[in-house]
Amino acid sequence: MTASHTTDRAPAAIGRLATLDRFLPVWIGAAMAAGLLAGRAIPDLGAALDAVAVGGISLPIALGLLVMMYPVLAPRTEQRS
Repeated sequence: MTASHTTDRAPAAIGRLATLDRFLPVWIGAAMAAGLLAGRAIPDLGAALDAVAVGGISLPIALGLLVMMYPVLAPRTEQRS
């Protein structure tokens, strides 16, 4: 396998990705910026989020992890083309 052969396949693989997957670093950066801006704009946001905890476990963090991990853990059927 040559280097040119490997680089020829990269654009095809990127083209098959969904829009959400293709721009995932952008979405992550935007979410981080939104969180920082929300923390600056709403001074009591941190205290409000800390207040929503059960047994020392933050519910916003737990829900965020559940939403993030659901697609990986959910059963799905494989489509063959």
